[in-house]
Amino acid sequence: MLRSISWLGLPTLSPLQVFSQFASVCSVESLVKIGDAAIGDWKSPPQFTLPSLVEHVAETRHLRARSKLKAAVELIREDVDSPMETDLRLWAVSRGLPEPAVHPAVYCPTIDRTLHPDLGYLKEKLALEYEGDFHRTSEGQWAADIDRVNALKAAGWTVLRVTKSTNRRQLERDIRRHLGLQ
Repeated sequence: MLRSISWLGLPTLSPLQVFSQFASVCSVESLVKIGDAAIGDWKSPPQFTLPSLVEHVAETRHLRARSKLKAAVELIREDVDSPMETDLRLWAVSRGLPEPAVHPAVYCPTIDRTLHPDLGYLKEKLALEYEGDFHRTSEGQWAADIDRVNALKAAGWTVLRVTKSTNRRQLERDIRRHLGLQ
């Protein structure tokens, strides 16, 4: 049963209920993108937590597309910064690659800081950095990205930079080669 909450003095559904309702009209992939955004700190404060979502799906008696919701919940991750990071992570999993960690901590001694690449394979020291157009058109972002990649490389990491135009077949080959999965 849907229960309304008050928001700005108006009756509305809770974010968890709205998310649940999307399951009947969205793909699992779309639900994961929505879920990553809802628990993340993208453009607004998080709408709910991953544990509260897990509890909601488990304890709500009548949910449409419960199996789809459960599948999405298994793939939702905290700390994702953009839908393109989600796309890249889900793409890797769909290709049979191990799931990369979201924002793994990498200490970079040359700058005496810990960096967090978009996605990465810690043991293999492989970072995947998604570069949206802003990374190319902003002079400051471009300079910061170069410094970041140089620091990761100096720490012994391989960095694969990905854009919307990246040849995904080649990217998969590069990841497989680096992970020793050929």
